[in-house]
Amino acid sequence: MKQMYKNLKAIVPVVLVSVLVLLGAFAVVNAQGQDDGANPAKELLFDAQVYASNMNVSVDEAILRFQLQDIAGDLDAELTTNETETFAGLWIEHTPEFRVVVQFTRDGEETMKPYLKKYPEFADIVEVRNTAKVSLADLQRAQVDASYSVSASDIPVESDINVFNNSVELYVAKANKSQFDNALQRGNIRLPDKVKVRVITVDAMMNLEANIYGGLPLSTCTSGFSVKEGITKGITTAGHCSNIQSYNGNNLPFQSQNWAGSYDIQWHTAPGYTVTNKIQWWSDGSTRDITATKSRSSQAIGNYVCKYGMTSHYTCGYISSKNFMHQGQATYIRVDNTAGYDDLSSGGDSGGPWFLSNTAYGTHVGSPGDDPNDAVYMAVNYVESGLGVSVMTSP
Repeated sequence: MKQMYKNLKAIVPVVLVSVLVLLGAFAVVNAQGQDDGANPAKELLFDAQVYASNMNVSVDEAILRFQLQDIAGDLDAELTTNETETFAGLWIEHTPEFRVVVQFTRDGEETMKPYLKKYPEFADIVEVRNTAKVSLADLQRAQVDASYSVSASDIPVESDINVFNNSVELYVAKANKSQFDNALQRGNIRLPDKVKVRVITVDAMMNLEANIYGGLPLSTCTSGFSVKEGITKGITTAGHCSNIQSYNGNNLPFQSQNWAGSYDIQWHTAPGYTVTNKIQWWSDGSTRDITATKSRSSQAIGNYVCKYGMTSHYTCGYISSKNFMHQGQATYIRVDNTAGYDDLSSGGDSGGPWFLSNTAYGTHVGSPGDDPNDAVYMAVNYVESGLGVSVMTSP
């Protein structure tokens, strides 16, 4: 079993050599004045170097882990779809050693056998647990029911699923806590009996961070990804941002938005500009190409992801939940600030891109009320389904 993981590790130095060769080519091309955003090896190596520094591992190991977390996302998607009765969640742990934890309500080892045949690289790094009381599907239903029950009493609420503790979390603002307690005591709010629900008092609901000029210099927010509808191209930002946006003083005509439920997104055309599949990812104006997208279902808890916003710039963290409820839908992705940054999110970052290497993960929404140093984003597949556009992965 362990031989498969060792074999995969043996491949990584070869990959790194290829990366370095490509970087040598990059240095020649860049000296000729061409854009540095077209070399995916450069971006992958940079992210790997940052991760390696944070985790005190080699760059080889960082690249290996990036490969494994991609595969873990695919496994997570399959288990969520196929094992609804017993699957209780998957997450990646980076310390004290890298591993993938898969949690079930029962029969986990037997359930995992065919998946480990399909994904043999996990044979010696997966930990199967049968400690959950309820399935992820049960948690998701309970989250929706509990959140709707609170909202029906006209009390603002946010919620999330804590897969580590196999529980639902409700976030109620301090100003509304007495109203919540009274409604709960009167029976106007009903919380699930068979699912653990933790009520957490927060100072305020999510800060939507659209108050400062940011992003690629848009009027109020950060630009996200380049998109197209037929032959028409444009850029996105968060739906809660102003519909009136400009870049370098030039108006960007508003096209459409979807700001409800699972969606917090809008897009604008950019007359006079050439729209390409790039994102700015560093404060000196450096860009990288976006060549792929990763849907919410294939993003695993524990994934290392990065974002760019014009206020807090380049920051990274680890996905802690895929079920943060905002606007009544538990589809938003939460990122914990555990990688050593002062703050993952600041005012003006809204709409900015979340990514790893050259893959688009989502667009920035804001910071959760219970911990304003963390961040929340909308997965990239909702950009496309919400607006009827496609995210550009080629020029």
